[in-house]
Amino acid sequence: MWTWLEAIYLCLLPDWARDRSPERGHFHRRRFTVAHKAKRRLVRDLWLGSGCVMLLNPVLPFMLALGLATTFLAFTILDETD
Repeated sequence: MWTWLEAIYLCLLPDWARDRSPERGHFHRRRFTVAHKAKRRLVRDLWLGSGCVMLLNPVLPFMLALGLATTFLAFTILDETD
């Protein structure tokens, strides 16, 4: 069954979309680098921790403030500007 899915994957996608090697100048390929995956993992853990804290203290003003702070931190961590 998995071989059929691979065959469909190989037939439908063009060559450039199947290539997973990161290219320095292309904006989309940065998502496949080890550094960016580590940043995404950190942001995921941040959101999971924030969600657990929100479940422990379900007060609307606290949840809104924590959500905004978590959003700010997530964007700061994932920022790619030099």
